[in-house]
Amino acid sequence: MIKTTFSAIVATAILIASPVFAGGKACCAKNVSNQKVACADFASLNVTADQKSKLTTWQSECMKAGCTKESRAKFLRQAKGILSADQYAKLKEQCEKSGKKSEA
Repeated sequence: MIKTTFSAIVATAILIASPVFAGGKACCAKNVSNQKVACADFASLNVTADQKSKLTTWQSECMKAGCTKESRAKFLRQAKGILSADQYAKLKEQCEKSGKKSEA
């Protein structure tokens, strides 16, 4: 009985404390650590294979950094250098939408 009660208390404490350790980071992909979903759909941008490779690498770096405001800004700066103005505008819009969803 004591072991069961103690286990229940510990489990509850872990569940309550877990958001504290997450740091409240707004991510470009909601629940990235669980779903591995990126904020942008590169197929809708009509990118070349080279562009897609670079974007995928940079986006994974953003996700590894926790998709903070700073890491998203870095990702977008890098992407701006290889995308057309239209492609960049679409990418920025996608990331802003997913960033707002994850902050909600």
